[in-house]
Amino acid sequence: MVISQIGVLLTSWLRQKIVSLRMKIIYFFIVLFLCVNSAQSQDLSKHHWENRLILLLTDDLKNDNFTSQLLELETGLKDLEERKVLVYRVFQYKMKLGLDKDAEWTVATNLYKKFDTNGTPFEIYIIGLDGKIKLQDHTCISLDKIVDLIDSMPMRKNDIRSNN
Repeated sequence: MVISQIGVLLTSWLRQKIVSLRMKIIYFFIVLFLCVNSAQSQDLSKHHWENRLILLLTDDLKNDNFTSQLLELETGLKDLEERKVLVYRVFQYKMKLGLDKDAEWTVATNLYKKFDTNGTPFEIYIIGLDGKIKLQDHTCISLDKIVDLIDSMPMRKNDIRSNN
């Protein structure tokens, strides 16, 4: 009788340990996935020589310059696509890629810090195919000015020449 009770207690204890171990393994993989996903989502170098980037950084999603800049960019989706431009919206520790309002925010702990806004509530960066910052401003930039800036870049001029 005592031995069977010990067996039941031992079996119960082992089951708890196995469940606990499984939970730890699952937790480990969830954390690993989130870390890898976060690191990938913040790595702008993956766009090097593939895409130009526009980074919109704000500390307030209702900031007038931020919302005006989004509207300005939305009017020129074809122009941006033709020029291989991707837009990143960065809000403190999260970001969205693209202009789709329904896009999900992803964790971006370092991106906001890397492109410090110097205390301004809004900042726009235009980054060329070479990964260098071509423009930095804290006001809304017209689509025409953005297009003109990109079209004046040597690699864009080569694209235009090769397409003609």
